[in-house]
Amino acid sequence: MQKSLGFSPRVFITLFFAGMAYAITYAVPFVQYVFYDPTLHALGATNAQLGTLIAIFGIGNIAGAPLGGLLSDRYNHKTMYIMGLMGTSLLSILLAYNLNYPFAVFAFFGFAISGLFLLFPAHIKVVRLLVDETRQGKAFGWAESFAGIGSVIINAIAMWVFARYVNEVLGFKSVLIFFGLCGIACSVVLYFLVDNPAKAMSRRGSEEQEENKNKAAITLKDFFIVLRCPGTWFSGIAVFATYTLYCSLSYFTPYFTNVLGVTVAFSGWLAILRQYVIRFGFSPLGGFLGDKFNSVTKVLFVSWLGAIGVLLTILFLPEGTPLVLAIGLMLLMSMLTFSARGAMFAVPSEVKIPVKYAAITAGIVCAIGYSPDLFIFILFGNWIDTYGNDAYNMIFIYNIVVCTIGVISALLTFRYKKSLADKVQEEQAR
Repeated sequence: MQKSLGFSPRVFITLFFAGMAYAITYAVPFVQYVFYDPTLHALGATNAQLGTLIAIFGIGNIAGAPLGGLLSDRYNHKTMYIMGLMGTSLLSILLAYNLNYPFAVFAFFGFAISGLFLLFPAHIKVVRLLVDETRQGKAFGWAESFAGIGSVIINAIAMWVFARYVNEVLGFKSVLIFFGLCGIACSVVLYFLVDNPAKAMSRRGSEEQEENKNKAAITLKDFFIVLRCPGTWFSGIAVFATYTLYCSLSYFTPYFTNVLGVTVAFSGWLAILRQYVIRFGFSPLGGFLGDKFNSVTKVLFVSWLGAIGVLLTILFLPEGTPLVLAIGLMLLMSMLTFSARGAMFAVPSEVKIPVKYAAITAGIVCAIGYSPDLFIFILFGNWIDTYGNDAYNMIFIYNIVVCTIGVISALLTFRYKKSLADKVQEEQAR
């Protein structure tokens, strides 16, 4: 029988630093979210080349995360977690002292290994083991929220550091060093906060203790069991649709500067508000609503429908539309996106995938859900390089199509959940 595990102060503190670790892990590979133009200039890269770097990082989703998930479930996920964060931190410092595009290619391969092979599947397992299965939406919502808080803190300080330099290359170098030092400090704290696997399983009760005893039995066969499960694919599509929206949010930065004519500094602060501040409030809201209605998929369904409506509105905005309206639509888009992000990683629990497969599932879901890293930034970068400001409408239309796929997947998830419930009732009636 599973123990009831709620939100103790230690759980909240662990979630906070886990969120910080997640924020730091992605701060460097996605540094363009806030420092888009400085990244271009410091590396001497084009828009398409920045997209290529993200695609390199995204290879870790396909090649690394599934294997990392298998190893995290079979061995010590805490060790892999700490190693991943330390690796990203050290690579960030190395990149700061080698600011050129060829070394950036090498560094981004390293970020793929440390962030996606080592850290990400273990991160999902760390969060899932903190509370019982009835509180998964809130747990992942708070983890996402704390990642937003961490991102606000480190990016606000990073912008302050960057602004101290007249030379933007030196400023960008200092930002990367700062990210690395934050990661090292966070690694030390998490080493003492995160429980070892045996202790984490024992906190959840006899069922998970038995799973932990059988942990050595996890093999490649278990990987294919999870891979064939429809719930795994519904979970992957949930992340795919939501992550596509999240990636596209970064292009509101050049959209506001190039199309709407705002300053780079103002657009940068809007980026922090859009990407990080809203994340704090709306990620836990998405998880809370998912637990309240006993279905995080309902939250995803409504979020994707809302995003379609917002994007259609943006597409048909007339010339001379007040800037405040454009900002409002952008912020609404961010609210919907982060409500979905707060709920998306709780889908495996909703579709009854066993906790002993948490990291394997996370790895496969990562491969499916984060696959946009392989192509979306290259695609969008090429569109901007080729079509200029007209490319932004193409980006918005692409997102409408992906959200439509998400809505269809959510409807199929509802049907799949009903079939699982019917099966349980049939077994109980025997």
